[in-house]
Amino acid sequence: MHDRAALRRQDFWTALLLAGLSLFFLWKTSEIPFFRANAAGVESGRWYNSAAIVPYAIFATILVLSLGLLVTAIRQGGAPWLRRAVTADAETGGFARLCAVAAIMLFYIFALVPRVDFTIASALVLQALIYGFHETRARATAIAVVAVAIPALYALAMHFPRSEWNTPQDDDWITLAAFVILAVVALVETRLCHGRLDKAIAIAPVLSVLVPFLLVIAMAFGFRQNVPNRTGLLFKQVEYHYYVTVKPWLAGKGR
Repeated sequence: MHDRAALRRQDFWTALLLAGLSLFFLWKTSEIPFFRANAAGVESGRWYNSAAIVPYAIFATILVLSLGLLVTAIRQGGAPWLRRAVTADAETGGFARLCAVAAIMLFYIFALVPRVDFTIASALVLQALIYGFHETRARATAIAVVAVAIPALYALAMHFPRSEWNTPQDDDWITLAAFVILAVVALVETRLCHGRLDKAIAIAPVLSVLVPFLLVIAMAFGFRQNVPNRTGLLFKQVEYHYYVTVKPWLAGKGR
């Protein structure tokens, strides 16, 4: 006879895998026109004629079933370590911080990166992670999550369809404002908490901008790779000056 606890553990990991796969395929299905939209010059018909309706139904059903399986597995002891983590959360805050990191990364991957300038979005997330998890303080973690959530939810609400990912850069400006505000709040809040300037928090804004900026420059102009949102607020200017100013200057120096 099979061990009941072992079966519930298998159910737990199976449910996580199925939920992850269904979310991925729902995301990919969102690229198929559902309501009236233009795709490759062809206007789609009504929603019930869309090729996306069957994948949406299948993977949404799998997601619901996998979540049901996940809840059942946890309740019946399939993840005892998770129950211990939740119980110990009041003392250590470990599970809450894990959820905060997951939320920030989900906002970053699914909301910010496709729609917001890569450097600005990455700078905000790096600043949030450095400030929110430099110390084990719930207030800093909560501020970091909120700072990322606000521009991410705005980008999703205002520019959800793929056709609007490269539209006017209002979401870029809001994300940039969130970064600046978070950097100031982190300095002030940390100083009030400790009575001194925290060097790690002070240098965090510089590193948060410099690292993704150098990465996107290397990707775009060094390795000739495509980068997300080439019409972003910052990258659009960088690309323009590279081809108009830097490249002709380098060509002249090479003669």
